[in-house]
Amino acid sequence: MQSSPAKINLRDHGTQVLCESCGSQTFREAVYIFKVSKIMTGEAQDSIVPVPTFQCSSCGHVNEEFSIPPKTESSKSIIA
Repeated sequence: MQSSPAKINLRDHGTQVLCESCGSQTFREAVYIFKVSKIMTGEAQDSIVPVPTFQCSSCGHVNEEFSIPPKTESSKSIIA
């Protein structure tokens, strides 16, 4: 028997996320697209990898918490 997920009142127990740029309360889904070399994947052709995120529906800004960290020489792959 599986238990039902707990019902949580978001207004009482959640924190609304606001746009860091304009303060808007609404977001839309967006997708980062990465192209991974066939040499890295061992596949016959390069791979396209979608990574979902959210952007502000008013100004298009992607909050830091939704953003993929910038590429640095010491950064490791984010895709397992």
